Amino acid sequence: MYPTKNIIENAVNSSDHTTLVAAVKAAGLVETSRELVLHSLRATNEAFNKLPAGTVDTLLKPENKVTLTKVLTIMS
Repeated sequence: MYPTKNIIENAVNSSDHTTLVAAVKAAGLVETSRELVLHSLRATNEAFNKLPAGTVDTLLKPENKVTLTKVLTIMS
């Protein structure tokens, strides 16, 4: 984490949060995500990798945007 960057900038620049960043973008929550609390950063790639195979790919599909948005906003 860089102290001079905000939470979004830190997540975007973190190699451990690429899945979270992709999910936030796919859900259209880039602006909303500024309001997400810090514990959302626990959603590392490692955490997403623990989900059943295919879950992340399914959630990132445009037709699942509503479900993905619910998942991401519950995390905050």
